[in-house]
Amino acid sequence: MDKQSGDLVNMEDNNRSTQEQNKKELVDAKINFIQTLKNIQNGIFTMKKSDDGKFLYTVAIGKLMEEIGASEEIILNHSPHEVFTEEIGNIKQYHYEKAFQGERVNYEIDLNGKWVFVDITPIKKGNDVTEILGTVLDISELRSTQKELQMNQEQINSLLNYSQEYLIIFNQYGQIINMNHKAKELFDLTSKTINFMKLKESLMDKYVPTLKEFLDQALMGNFKNFELDVLSKHNGKMFFSATFFPIIVDNNIVGAYLIGKDITEQRRIQDLNAYLAHHDELTTLSNRRWIEQKIKDCLKEAELTNKKLAVMFIDLDRFKLINDTLGHFIGDQLLKEIGKRILENITYGKQFAARMGGDEFLILCTDVDSEASVLQLAKTFLQSLTNPIYIEDLELLITASIGISFYPTTGSDVVNLMKKADIALYSAKEHGRNMYQVYDHSMNKRNYQSFILERDLRKAIRQNEFIAYLQPKVDALTGKVISAEALIRWKHPQLGLVSPRDFIPMAEETGLIIPLGKWMKREVCKQLVKWREEGTPIIPISVNISSRRFLQKEFSQEIRHLLEEFQLEGKWLEIEITENSIMRNEENVLHTLRELKDLGVKIYIDDFGTGYSSFNYLKTFNLDGVKIDRSFIQNISSESENASITTAMIKMAQHLKLEVIAEGVETKEELDYLIEQNCHYIQGFYFGKPCSMEEFKTKYLRYSTEFPLENLL
Repeated sequence: MDKQSGDLVNMEDNNRSTQEQNKKELVDAKINFIQTLKNIQNGIFTMKKSDDGKFLYTVAIGKLMEEIGASEEIILNHSPHEVFTEEIGNIKQYHYEKAFQGERVNYEIDLNGKWVFVDITPIKKGNDVTEILGTVLDISELRSTQKELQMNQEQINSLLNYSQEYLIIFNQYGQIINMNHKAKELFDLTSKTINFMKLKESLMDKYVPTLKEFLDQALMGNFKNFELDVLSKHNGKMFFSATFFPIIVDNNIVGAYLIGKDITEQRRIQDLNAYLAHHDELTTLSNRRWIEQKIKDCLKEAELTNKKLAVMFIDLDRFKLINDTLGHFIGDQLLKEIGKRILENITYGKQFAARMGGDEFLILCTDVDSEASVLQLAKTFLQSLTNPIYIEDLELLITASIGISFYPTTGSDVVNLMKKADIALYSAKEHGRNMYQVYDHSMNKRNYQSFILERDLRKAIRQNEFIAYLQPKVDALTGKVISAEALIRWKHPQLGLVSPRDFIPMAEETGLIIPLGKWMKREVCKQLVKWREEGTPIIPISVNISSRRFLQKEFSQEIRHLLEEFQLEGKWLEIEITENSIMRNEENVLHTLRELKDLGVKIYIDDFGTGYSSFNYLKTFNLDGVKIDRSFIQNISSESENASITTAMIKMAQHLKLEVIAEGVETKEELDYLIEQNCHYIQGFYFGKPCSMEEFKTKYLRYSTEFPLENLL
């Protein structure tokens, strides 16, 4: 072979080798491309129409195809109906037919638990569609997010439409973008008028000047709680507890919510209770607590300025006769008129008046120039009473007795000034009434009587001259006697039965209330054990505890030892304390209450409404109930002035989940009104007077604690 022929052979071999290499690289590239397609997250498929008109899958690539049950192994050379259910097959067949007619088609469908978007493009050769190409995208997360957003929007709409609170929504620019119906009604707005309204353009700006500051804080991510009042066009002045808080989406603040709760009724009751804490509900004069504090404050000032003060006690003469003869309603109206007469005679800012309780009033005279000016005030007031008082066509003539004490000549503190004025008052009574008396040291008779009473009281404790009486507490709805209150009586060897009001104040003053209380608690425990041993049904019995004893640290230990000694459960012994008992030494009171609760002993506030305690204290101390004082019950009706305050106390106590017991219920009218207010735990003469323990057993316990209501008919 010549050289030229050899070169040609070599060139042909080289070309053949290059072609084979190119062909191999092309095959490898194709394989790599197919492999790449198989690894894509979405899906791709192609489809051709067979000679007999069937739609057959020719390619299926991508991870998503495997996840939806349409991998190459499953669908290749198969029709939709051969791979999928009939329902899904029909859907696919419908869209494939449109694609083979030359339309671009897309649809969404749920396959194997995934929501997918299918986009189909026809592939044409000339005017004929020879094949279709489909891409499949997983839109499950998108649709889930959309569904979640829809649910959130529905929840917001539900909140807007059905919430009983007042809801306002702001965007990040401080514009109002929505309100619920109650808020629109409150501000007399419509959906059109609130569209992107700025805060300063809205009616709210004039109600709370600092509302803009609160909104700005919310838009910076801060919560803000506050109270505001709104002058509503329809409901007058309303009070709200409001909260601003941010709306956060994807860690970005996109707006703020303002939610307001109507607390108008709560505020009204709070304001009423705050007013009654310092005022007498009947006469609207200041009450005892306020005037005592006022005297203390004025004494401090007088001591610094060397000024004189005077305390004047006023007591109506024979007021009890008017009450008993004409009734309590007339008596109450008379007390109101007396209050007006007092106010007409005093100088505002220099003289202050208060009702101390019952038919007793007090006038405090500050900056007294001379004693003669105080005496003239007393004369003027007595003279004013010579003019008749007209009540419901009745002409009433009333007189009064007045006792006066001066600072610094007859007393230097509140207790002494009031005590000396009280002594002078009784001196005026003894001298014929309808006059005034100024205290002097010759008025010692009453002090002597107090000395004799204290001596006899100490002797009575040693000689056991006391008797325990019981008065039933009844559930008026069922007639069941639910418990009883233990009341002490003194069987004096010369005077007979002495009322507690004649010796309990002395016992409190001298500290003898402590041994009296111990005697009563032991007596109650003895009786409970006796009934238990006899097989008599037993009920809880409450015992009144003086504030002096309750505040002693070992009080709860005494109760524990007593229950252990008599082997009684704590639920059979109940404790009644006054409002003032819980107002001092809060830490000690909380400790004592917790220990009593651990023993199962229930604690009630007695004479509720006559002292000073806030409902916040009742909630803090976790008490079991309150006993509304009889002064709020007497002659109560829907028209009486007692009704509003009594109803308010009942509702607030029930809101705090406290038992409410009405004391001193004497008439059916009083009972009916209380039941209307859902207060059905009753104590008073209507169901039974206090009686001896043996009589109590016969009257009430023989009925297995069910009160014989027919006895009242």
